[in-house]
Amino acid sequence: MESKLTILGCGSAAPSLLRANTAQILEMAGKVILIDCGEGTQWQMLKRKISAFKIDIIFISHLHGDHYLGLPGLLNTLSLYGRQKPLKIFGPKGIKSLLFHNFKEAEIFPNYKVSVIEINAKKKRKIYNEEELSVIAIPLQHRVPCYGYHFEQNHNSLKINKEKCDNASLGFDAIKEFKNANDIVSGGIKYSYKDYTSPYHFRKTYTFITDTLFLPQLASIFPETDILYHESTYLNNLLDKAVTTFHSTALQAAEMAKLCNARLLVLGHFSSRYPHTDELLAEAKTIFPNTELADDGKIFIIK
Repeated sequence: MESKLTILGCGSAAPSLLRANTAQILEMAGKVILIDCGEGTQWQMLKRKISAFKIDIIFISHLHGDHYLGLPGLLNTLSLYGRQKPLKIFGPKGIKSLLFHNFKEAEIFPNYKVSVIEINAKKKRKIYNEEELSVIAIPLQHRVPCYGYHFEQNHNSLKINKEKCDNASLGFDAIKEFKNANDIVSGGIKYSYKDYTSPYHFRKTYTFITDTLFLPQLASIFPETDILYHESTYLNNLLDKAVTTFHSTALQAAEMAKLCNARLLVLGHFSSRYPHTDELLAEAKTIFPNTELADDGKIFIIK
């Protein structure tokens, strides 16, 4: 199954006509994952023909409005349209009381089970591990508690030796059994799946680093990643402003990509002072050439 990242919003602070607030859909290991939920996330999903009903898990980085204010409305919409599948939400301490206070005051309670898991960690912590997907929460340094997330899919299966199957005149039904690690008996002869398959493993990774000071030490948490999304609110000539607002520059994002051996760097969380982001891309490419810009609706395939 193809793994892909869809950018729903890549702007910082207030929404603008150029960019929506931070929100992403990650499809990995058969799961549909929403990462952050700024204002207008539902509208962005409608425009991209992404069904909110398919969301399995939500990860919120921090409780600044441009990263979570779309969440109460999304949960309400799912209830209005009859969602029944349980929903898990991960986020920093405080998100649970915030959401349930909203439900209480609005007298609108979801008619499906909402499990809110609060993260309160000063070091990296594995917060999710089911089937092929695991997620590590990464403490960042922002004005409020904030977490990045490292997603990893590990897939183990059996690769069929088609030539051997053809030579033994074994067809589709046999291959299907071999893929499931089952031996078969055909024409009175026993065929072991081990003789017609070989172990096959692949790993896919995605790392989401949003509002934070540049923290080069984080690279040890994800020494390799297929795609690194790293906030790049400013150009490096505004480094002082980045530091005082607890943000990073495009140059620093590129330095992180180099440190963690990323296959691809995606820049995002752009300040509204940049109607065009070509300068940020050019700055990052001086250090990490394989860099692309996030843009609302843009899709990145995790190969």
